[in-house]
Amino acid sequence: MRKMFLIVVLLSAFLFPLSVAAQSETETLTLRLSRDWGYGAGSQIQGKFSLRVSAPDDLVKVDFLIDGEVVSTVTEAPFRYQFNTDEYAPGIHTLTAVGYKADGTPVYGTEFVRQILSAEEASSSTMKIIVPLLVVFGVIAVVGVLGPVLMNRGKEFKPKQYGSAGGAVCPRCEFPYSRNFMAPNMLVGKLQRCPHCGKWAIVPRASQAALKAAEARWEREGTSSVATPSEDEKVKQMIDDSRFE
Repeated sequence: MRKMFLIVVLLSAFLFPLSVAAQSETETLTLRLSRDWGYGAGSQIQGKFSLRVSAPDDLVKVDFLIDGEVVSTVTEAPFRYQFNTDEYAPGIHTLTAVGYKADGTPVYGTEFVRQILSAEEASSSTMKIIVPLLVVFGVIAVVGVLGPVLMNRGKEFKPKQYGSAGGAVCPRCEFPYSRNFMAPNMLVGKLQRCPHCGKWAIVPRASQAALKAAEARWEREGTSSVATPSEDEKVKQMIDDSRFE
């Protein structure tokens, strides 16, 4: 008899916690916070956001709470509460939700701790992210525009040697030249300066037939029809070209 009693006690000790854990797992609200519009980085938010819950099927009501106070009660699925952070004071706030089943049983959800920023603080934080990115993109643009000019400076044009980026035909002097792989890609072509006449243009990759015709034209006319700029003129041209930065 005593052995039977011990067996029942041991089975109860093992099975009871498992049943409680399973019950609590199925009756827990999954709370999600999403940004509809505004600023959000880490735990800082500003703008329009939404709280949503994934709940048991027999849920009939959800209370959304901020700092322990009910700010909205939703009685129909989907259970969602949209709010604007400007309606609350800047600082640390706790966001959570409590659901209720048909029999009145409460179902508790997870919570979020977020720092609500003012519009000025959000703008300042945004600028701290944007300004370094603009600097990086600006440096890339300058290198992309001036890099090919500096790399090709002093090099003579060699027909039929166009490299991996292919060749192009200048829309002004109609002479061929190599497209530099570092030149900025403008979707329809690369922004590059013609080494023959100095004209900037967005040039697509030319076909073999177009390059062959341009090579024949270059062999006939050579550089005699295109004025070769002096070193001072080249420097002045580079300064003028800085407007493309």
